[in-house]
Amino acid sequence: MDNIITGAFGVAVFLAFTGGLAQSIGELPFILIVLIVGIMLCIDFFESAREGLQEEKKEKSDPPA
Repeated sequence: MDNIITGAFGVAVFLAFTGGLAQSIGELPFILIVLIVGIMLCIDFFESAREGLQEEKKEKSDPPA
């Protein structure tokens, strides 16, 4: 669960920083790059978080050997 919290914080900081850069620079190619990278980042974060939660659930349901 700690990984999800720190990951979400990292994603939010990255998106805020690059979004601010894209807004201040204002060039369309850079804005498109930031949007595409931001979408890929969010997809990867959600997939990683889902896998991590599934692994935690599996570890809790399996009895210790």
